[in-house]
Amino acid sequence: FVVTGPAALHPGVPTSLAVTVLADFPGKVVAEVAHGNTKSLLFNSQICLRPEIPLLLQVYGPLTPSVLSNLTVRGYRGDSLVFSNSTALPFSLRNVSSFIQTDRSCYQPGETVRVRVVSLRLDQRPHKGRVETRVLDPSGTAVDGREATGTLGMVLWEFSLSQMAPLGQWTITASANGVTDERTFTVEDHERPPFEMLFKTPPRVLVGDALSGSVRVLYPSGPPVHGTLVVSVSLASASVPAQTKEVRLQIYGSTQFFFGKDLLQSLYSSPGISGGSLRVTAGVTDSSTGTRRLKVTKTVEVQVEEHQFLLQFHQFPSSLKPSLYFYSTLSIQRYDSGPLGSEDRMHPAVIEVTQELTTMKAEAAILTLPVPEDGNVHFSFRLKQEVLKLVIRAKFQSSEQTLRVYRNYSSPTGSYVQVSADTLPAQIGVPLQLHVESSFQWSELHYVVSSRGLLLAAGTKNSSWFSLTPSVSWSPEACVTVYCVRSDGELISDTVAVPTDQPNQASLEWSSPQARPGEQVALTVTAAEARFQVGVVVMGVSVSLLPQRCSLRMLTNAMLQKQAQAEGPDGMVSKKPPLIRSLNVWGLLGFKFSSSGSEEGDFLTIETSWRRWMEDAETLLWIDSDVSENIWTSDKMSVPDGFTALRAVALVMSDNLGLGFTPVPQQLSVTKDFSLALNVPSCLIRGEEIVLEVHVINHLERQMEVILLLAESETFQFVLANRADASVVNAQKLTLGSHVSAVALFPVRPVALGPMDITVDAVSAEASDSLVWSVFVKPGGVEQSFSKTLFLELPPSNHSISRSVSFSSPPHVVAGSRRTFVAYAGDILALSISHLDSLVQRPLGCGEQNMIHFAPSIYVLLYLDKSTQDNQELRSQAVAYLKEGYLRQLSYQREDGSFSAFGARDPSGSTWLTAFVLRCFLQAQAYMMVSQSVLTRAVTWLLEHQGPRGDFGEVGRVIHTEMQAGLDDAPAALTAFVLIALLEDERYTGNVSLAQRYLEDKVSGGGLSNYSMCLAAYALALANSPQAGRALDELRRRADLIDGVMMWSSSAGPPSPDWPPRSAQVEMTAYVLLAFYRLGNLVEGIGLMKWLSEQRNHLGSFGTTQDTIVALQALAYYAAFSGAKAIDLGLSVSTPTSPLVSQLHINSTNFLAYQSQEIDAAQDVNLNIYMEGRGFVIFQLNIFYNLDSRAFMQSLHDAAEEEAFSLDVAVTLEADQNHMLLSICTRLQESQVVRQTGMVMVEAGLLSGFRLSPGALPPGSPLRNVEAQEDKVTLYLDSVNRTEVCIRLPLLRAHKVARVQDAVVQVYDYYEPTRRATRAYNS
Repeated sequence: FVVTGPAALHPGVPTSLAVTVLADFPGKVVAEVAHGNTKSLLFNSQICLRPEIPLLLQVYGPLTPSVLSNLTVRGYRGDSLVFSNSTALPFSLRNVSSFIQTDRSCYQPGETVRVRVVSLRLDQRPHKGRVETRVLDPSGTAVDGREATGTLGMVLWEFSLSQMAPLGQWTITASANGVTDERTFTVEDHERPPFEMLFKTPPRVLVGDALSGSVRVLYPSGPPVHGTLVVSVSLASASVPAQTKEVRLQIYGSTQFFFGKDLLQSLYSSPGISGGSLRVTAGVTDSSTGTRRLKVTKTVEVQVEEHQFLLQFHQFPSSLKPSLYFYSTLSIQRYDSGPLGSEDRMHPAVIEVTQELTTMKAEAAILTLPVPEDGNVHFSFRLKQEVLKLVIRAKFQSSEQTLRVYRNYSSPTGSYVQVSADTLPAQIGVPLQLHVESSFQWSELHYVVSSRGLLLAAGTKNSSWFSLTPSVSWSPEACVTVYCVRSDGELISDTVAVPTDQPNQASLEWSSPQARPGEQVALTVTAAEARFQVGVVVMGVSVSLLPQRCSLRMLTNAMLQKQAQAEGPDGMVSKKPPLIRSLNVWGLLGFKFSSSGSEEGDFLTIETSWRRWMEDAETLLWIDSDVSENIWTSDKMSVPDGFTALRAVALVMSDNLGLGFTPVPQQLSVTKDFSLALNVPSCLIRGEEIVLEVHVINHLERQMEVILLLAESETFQFVLANRADASVVNAQKLTLGSHVSAVALFPVRPVALGPMDITVDAVSAEASDSLVWSVFVKPGGVEQSFSKTLFLELPPSNHSISRSVSFSSPPHVVAGSRRTFVAYAGDILALSISHLDSLVQRPLGCGEQNMIHFAPSIYVLLYLDKSTQDNQELRSQAVAYLKEGYLRQLSYQREDGSFSAFGARDPSGSTWLTAFVLRCFLQAQAYMMVSQSVLTRAVTWLLEHQGPRGDFGEVGRVIHTEMQAGLDDAPAALTAFVLIALLEDERYTGNVSLAQRYLEDKVSGGGLSNYSMCLAAYALALANSPQAGRALDELRRRADLIDGVMMWSSSAGPPSPDWPPRSAQVEMTAYVLLAFYRLGNLVEGIGLMKWLSEQRNHLGSFGTTQDTIVALQALAYYAAFSGAKAIDLGLSVSTPTSPLVSQLHINSTNFLAYQSQEIDAAQDVNLNIYMEGRGFVIFQLNIFYNLDSRAFMQSLHDAAEEEAFSLDVAVTLEADQNHMLLSICTRLQESQVVRQTGMVMVEAGLLSGFRLSPGALPPGSPLRNVEAQEDKVTLYLDSVNRTEVCIRLPLLRAHKVARVQDAVVQVYDYYEPTRRATRAYNS
């Protein structure tokens, strides 16, 4: 008997076994499978005189992984047991396989990772269950995750890396049905090159040939690089310092290089050149950047081929079958992958066959065969009965290749079978002819068909030629195993792998085979089945599919010969077969037998293939779409510049046909005669003049003339228009040599504010191109803003009210700079919710500032929960922001578990920031996955730094000025801050009680600052301490009443009704409001709530991240009980000159909507607001304007109140007029209460046309971080005291700008922005 089945069992997958009785046995055979306590009778048959036809039996469905399965076969004569054999069935959990794609294999911090997860069942159809995905950083910490059911087996998502994401190997996992697959990608922090280099060389070169190539270098904005090109060539495989050949050229955007045969001769004669490659390195140094030369280097390897033709053997058996035919195919290809020419094919292929025999003799034969157009030479010959080893030497012209194949086992009777398929790959639904050769006469031939680890079909044939019809289940490759038994009981078998065409063949086409940069093209994907999901990637690399493995197991009591080791050493088969074939045997009477095979190989290994596609490729397009028909066409896309070709690949997934994909990328050739680039800044200031630099690069091998035309516009004037010697001011003609660049200059003067569109047309004899660019023209001066927010409420006794709001315009407002807006919302939080992604316009480059992307979303979700609002769109948006902020924040966690402003770059963690992050992470657990390891490590670090009295001191630098212990002579504020965080989790009660007693002693003893007392009041209220009431009583006693609202002084000064409020005042009010809410004093807190609501700016935030987060938490609690859903009111706004400026209606359907409208207003704004109905509205007047910089500086000089910082700004222009040194010196004024600040920001606006020199200012003392933008540089300082600190910024002229307007430098305390100083400067 023979029982054939899969190599492993899979839970939930129906499993089939083929049972064949091979002998004329006068009895019965019983096959039985046992799974735990369950037994299934598979086969029970009274044997006839001839062997039974194989029966394909489905034996079990769902399996329990922890329970062992066993297969038992028994033979009976009458009631007597004649034989019995039993074996354990291997088990695999895997019944779904997922492969994970990312749009790139390597990312930089701050970039977005796009992910596509494709999950397949064993039958290659889509898995429709849940897939859990997770992202692990290099430490193994889960930083993001989600669970979703994909569309037709595809799950799509993306996540953003933080600017301080840990460097190293990250992992994405996808788990389905208990099986996890993973994909890794790398995060590397490398400075982007200052300019882009396109380096072209041939992929292969023939020994003795010359080597040529080209280099193109452009700045990111398009202008060509002017400098020196050095190209060097050396032997890549050299283990010692190798000789190098070098050429040096001048380059202006583009040039070609050439290494002649004589120059490379010494390299070609090197001993290591055989099978090696040349390392070609191109380095370009920009000569226009002064002493700080910018350099970009790229290296490629060029394969060196000894012969003009490459020979390979394909489709041959892995083992010799004596006395049968040996079949194979010799593939002949040119070294450069070009087609074989007619002259090439005039030469025949000569194949020398040597059979080494057991008699120690060898027989040789020579085959001389013609070469067809496709280069595939098919040949065959009969093997000798005594053959042990086969050596095939193929020759074509000067190229040679050798194949060695061994006889891996011997039949004691010299019996062999060999099965071959007629036409490969097989077509689904089309009969496939199979031929079986044998060295003996057999009576019946049995076969089984398997694919992807499952047995699909079985049967018996009586002819050596027979056909089978492949079905979808055969895809992507099936194995047909044939076996027969001799009369003496020896079982002989052979297997052929049958690759099939994809059942869901994906066809991908570009709308045209070639295009020029800027042209519109589209992609079309055609699938074999309607209603499919498509994924497309456009990039520039190629792919091939990996082979599949066949894996079967047999249980038999026949004689089966064990496969022997090859007689030669490992790896002596010079060309391995394209498929790994194995026939695994469960058990054999008398001895065990097993051959190698991997169940994992039966799954489609497209992941590995697509990863090779993605390596080192720049993904230009990543598309996913759900398609209802069987054809999908993309939107039109513009062909980018800087590429010689675009390549696209696609995969499709449908319900019945499963997965399909493009076997090779489809290429779009990108051709162009010349390219255009415009060197202009993104913004200018009105009154300045700029020279527009239009660069043209000739890509042809010959000279060309190009006419440039700059279109006239009402937004700018030509500077030379009124000069008598100027002819046509908006047109120029350039003559360019081959691969040469040139520039045309057009001086213009912006005359209108807003976008200034620049259109350049270029025409040559055979081509044309155009370029459109927009420059934003700003008003000059110092930017200012004013916001007035009103909480307008209709009392129950009155159904209408009127209020007025006004703004008096200051003198010296820059003409055209003022814009006035009115905004409305019917909810306390709506103003902030509408700007959830941009609450703070200040720099966000440190670990605390990043929390503005995280914490506010918690309180929005808390508000939605408490107000029972079913706003799924808002909820989803808030959760998305949470996950993004969480991922970024993890990059600021240090190895010891603490958090700090700049993570591992800081000397130690920060107690304050660690507590702040811990509190927010604990609150966020209700809405997203937060790693318990992250929380535990942070808490452990905090508790390690708790004092014996329960207090917490700052271990790191004091980031927040008001947290300085010197204000209280004790760390009371910080202790309260940490206690608030620990109270979010009940596991820390012991440490909480110690800190609570410490605070209670401080409150009862007095002496705390107002800021510390406010924090202590809220912390003790959270702890349900009786001292919370005492703290609030003390705050009531200390408060100053301003417009009936309690206010408290801080280190920044006494409370003031002026706007904007001090950040410390906002924080103190928010903490007191939270304490009131916690203690149930809601009514007493209403006045504070309204005051907080009215202090927000046009973004719905306050001055900093900290005051915004605490205030939004307090407002969220009150907003949930505001009754906003009951609003029904009308509102109209008028001015003395206009009876109706704005009108709207707010009710339960739109109360959460933020509505903003720009209005025309006179110099002084006077608005009258009329409201009727019921409810309340948040009304806001926002005015933006610029003050003349000189007048602004004079007003600062004349002001009675001294600025918080002294600030001196000086400019030194170097002799070449292209380099400048900007010096900024600052210190804290003696008049300030604090002796030093927390984190200080210096925002240095740059003069138009200048930028920070690349790499000129690395972070270091006193700078903690440097952020360079086109128009300004932001500097982070840990703190500033009364000792002057000076910073010098080296600047480089990037654009030619004249009549440069003033730029502005500001220095301010990040956590108290009212503590600031401002200066304007010019060169």
